[in-house]
Amino acid sequence: MNYDVFISYSRKDSKIAEEIYSTLSSAGLNCFIDKEGIAAGADFPEVLANRIDESGVFLLLAGKNAYQSKFTKNEILHAFKHKRSGCIIPYLIDDTPMPADLEFLLGNVNWVDSKVKKTGELPGIVRAALANPDKGTVGGRKVKKSKLGWIVLPLLLLAIAGVAMLLRKDYQEQSSTDTARLDKVALNASIARVDSLIGASAALAREDPYGTAPAQISALQEASSELSRTDSIKRVIASYDPDVVFSLDLSPRSRAIQAKLDSIHNVWKGFATDSYDLWLVTRSKSEAAIALEYIDYALSVKSDPTLESIRQKLTR
Repeated sequence: MNYDVFISYSRKDSKIAEEIYSTLSSAGLNCFIDKEGIAAGADFPEVLANRIDESGVFLLLAGKNAYQSKFTKNEILHAFKHKRSGCIIPYLIDDTPMPADLEFLLGNVNWVDSKVKKTGELPGIVRAALANPDKGTVGGRKVKKSKLGWIVLPLLLLAIAGVAMLLRKDYQEQSSTDTARLDKVALNASIARVDSLIGASAALAREDPYGTAPAQISALQEASSELSRTDSIKRVIASYDPDVVFSLDLSPRSRAIQAKLDSIHNVWKGFATDSYDLWLVTRSKSEAAIALEYIDYALSVKSDPTLESIRQKLTR
């Protein structure tokens, strides 16, 4: 580890950033701030990504200017991909509400409010994070954030599948003549699976919104597919029990699934277009790779002509 702290900030907050840099450095902490240590002609986004990786703590000066900075957003995304939550410290420097895309990422991280914790207290906060990098929403588990979704989702889906198998076994063991009961058992099993998958996606989003994005999408798409099956069973039952049409409304679940998928798509589309705009300025290979990664996330939810066009430009 070459640096104790990477300071992420908007150029408009340079005065505050320099004050914090001075405070941390005076306390004996080795800090990186992007005004230093970058050679002329270097691939700027790649250098910053490497410096984040080489730093123990990612300190974000969170406020209006940072929220509007595309460079800062990319730094936040990189930190979430490669660091444990206890090593990410958003330091609130004003009262501006977070935009939705950053709330998606930062909602589960321990914030530090400058009104409560003054600049002079930051060295102690940083040292505590360096001493215990797993402290925070990860709960002490030594798991890379970007891999967490692939660990959690299979376990959740196994549990969901187990419930569904038990219900379907019950379904198969009933008398074949008891059609109505069999259909209702199947209907309940299908609804239970839909709700479990929606819940699994929400749990993953709370645990790690960035690293589990593919797993969230997979769970929601599975839920959508299962909901189609639920609707088919409902139609069968409605053919001999019309009351079921009025007593079971699946549209709220359908809208909830679609709203969550649209939200994920829009978040990653926003990140992708921001990265593309930066690439137009820097022509950096690393920035192009970042934009393509975000495009893949967004397009895994649904097609988007704008993103397809951007991908073609990036891969020429």
